[in-house]
Amino acid sequence: MRTYKLTDTYYTTQAAALNAIQDEFENNRPYEIRYPENLWCEHVAYGTTVHYNLTLKVKKTGNLAKKWLHIALYRMDSGNYECTYYVA
Repeated sequence: MRTYKLTDTYYTTQAAALNAIQDEFENNRPYEIRYPENLWCEHVAYGTTVHYNLTLKVKKTGNLAKKWLHIALYRMDSGNYECTYYVA
């Protein structure tokens, strides 16, 4: 299992961090992210981490992948967000 870091590690908003992952998958990964109909982006309190587990679809075949996208979003005491993800 390999954890990926984005080109920018720290983001000022939660939306910016999640959008960076979306951009990474659109351009550099063989998968598409399949979002649920209702994605609940909860408020992240200072000093805590929120995890998201999303299904993936293979771009080449259009089939569902056997792997999932796991995102960890940590809100630092400064108010910035640190975002890491892995595919497993």
